[in-house]
Amino acid sequence: MNIATDRKQAILDRVADDWSPRHIRELATSLMRLADSLDQEWDPSNVKSIFRWPDDGRRIERNALNLAHKAKVIYAKRGSRRKYIPGELLAEPAWDMLLELFMQFAGGAKVSITSLAHASHVPMTTALRYIDMLEASDLIEKSKSNADRRVTLLNLTKTGVISVGSILEQY
Repeated sequence: MNIATDRKQAILDRVADDWSPRHIRELATSLMRLADSLDQEWDPSNVKSIFRWPDDGRRIERNALNLAHKAKVIYAKRGSRRKYIPGELLAEPAWDMLLELFMQFAGGAKVSITSLAHASHVPMTTALRYIDMLEASDLIEKSKSNADRRVTLLNLTKTGVISVGSILEQY
């Protein structure tokens, strides 16, 4: 082994000793979100209102950051159950996807299919099936990344924003 390989192994050994699998998964999720943001050339100063008329969509959009905080808390609490009960017994992938998409909506970002599958805690094939159902229900829509045409980005439709936002308002 060379010195670079030894250093990498030492870093991995320290991470394995100091971090729980949950912490490593959280890091992976954060890295995927960062990759999605870079892929879209996301810039917080470019976040603009997408709802023009005073309606449910505009009301929810104005309160999106507070609602996204609720979504984050709900998502985290749902995830913490996996510490005690096997995840496959708790699966609600569509809801996990909608929460993730709402959190990203609040920041003006879209989510790649890979990131959304990871956020839903199910295999890619299962995630793709739920993505298709959410799209057929007009809750989400797909678009191609400008930076990499192989990447498909997802975001909530107006119906999706209003539906998820209305649920979050009730919490």
